[in-house]
Amino acid sequence: MKIVNKSVIEYQVVRSRRKTLSLQVRHGQVIVRAPYCIDEKFICTFIDKKSAWLKAKIAQQSQAKDFCCDFSEGSTLFLFGQLVILRIIFAKQVRTELADDDINNQQVLTIVLAERNKNKLHNRVLLAAAVKKQIEKYFKQQAENIILPKVITYSQLTSLTPTSIKIRQYRARWGSCNNRGELSFNYLLMMLPIDVINYVVIHELCHLQHLNHSKAFWQLVAKFFPDYIQAKQWIKINQSALLWRLPSY
Repeated sequence: MKIVNKSVIEYQVVRSRRKTLSLQVRHGQVIVRAPYCIDEKFICTFIDKKSAWLKAKIAQQSQAKDFCCDFSEGSTLFLFGQLVILRIIFAKQVRTELADDDINNQQVLTIVLAERNKNKLHNRVLLAAAVKKQIEKYFKQQAENIILPKVITYSQLTSLTPTSIKIRQYRARWGSCNNRGELSFNYLLMMLPIDVINYVVIHELCHLQHLNHSKAFWQLVAKFFPDYIQAKQWIKINQSALLWRLPSY
């Protein structure tokens, strides 16, 4: 249910058995995650107190729409922490290739789509969807080749061993750990610098010992990744450019 409070901030309330109240701004929309026991008046007061922060986040994400990749020829996206240029061509063999462009001193990610589908992808909406799908497949392949060995390496370093590891796409998180010791990682991590990916892996491994964000948890993270604050800062600074969605034409 959407509500407009006296601060004129529209938000959506998602209730569950959780014990705490939290705010999230996703694609310019405010989401309040609340326990069943908290009433609407308390939520409105909470929104009022956080209105300045919420308005700043909404403005930041609104301004970022032009920066986010629109999956068209010549657009840019992050790959391993660097902006690469998208090149789209059609050929018999479908593939994705990363190469250096010496003229522009920038890397180019070439998306080769099937020649037989060229007529089907007759408008930019369908073309963007096809390009996005192929990039996601590329990211997942890269993630399986990069993240899984890192988990093994850092598992040995930390003496923390997960029961299973999954690679998939999430909308709002880079990784997760549950009380069964299962780790999951977002293959969109391939947009982040390698060092920041290392931080995320260690972060989730440390949750095997502390399934929270307590002081003890962060001390454990710092033990194995002393520069974790800088890694978190990179994600925060570039967050708006890491949004992953099709543009609204």
